[in-house]
Amino acid sequence: MSKTPSFESQSSPMGDFQLDLLKQEYFFLQTTIEDYNKQIWVIKALGITGTSAVLGFMLREKQNLSVSTIAFMGCAIPLFFWILESQWKHFQRGFYPRVAQIEAIFANTYGLCSPKIYGSWTYTFKRSPTPQHKGYLWDGLLNRSVCVSYLLEIAFLWSIAAISYCQKRY
Repeated sequence: MSKTPSFESQSSPMGDFQLDLLKQEYFFLQTTIEDYNKQIWVIKALGITGTSAVLGFMLREKQNLSVSTIAFMGCAIPLFFWILESQWKHFQRGFYPRVAQIEAIFANTYGLCSPKIYGSWTYTFKRSPTPQHKGYLWDGLLNRSVCVSYLLEIAFLWSIAAISYCQKRY
């Protein structure tokens, strides 16, 4: 009586191997995404520090230079860091589709209900795993998590300049 190997016994080692590779890739991608987040926070901190330095200079030197000139020059700092951060965010978002694809493979092929780090995040924040708009402009520059803080910094600089200008006039 000869035993013929069944399909299950032949595919199990390959399935385990593939599952192990997918797990490794998944957690590598998650670590890479988190590393990008750490760098993005450093970029934000440097941008805010630069803007604060301009604000301090603007308040200290308002007699020698026009406040609006300093505010205008000061807006270059948040703009520079906005562009820098948007590039990092654009690169980071390049990993999202593969993470979503691996999570789908875990669920559909292997019947696993976890890990779903990205899927849970997109569900919680009501975001689509595939963005409506693609490209640097939408994934980076106009990404909500990127542009809001820089727009607030620029608005703050201009409002301080306007207040200073009004105080000088009266």
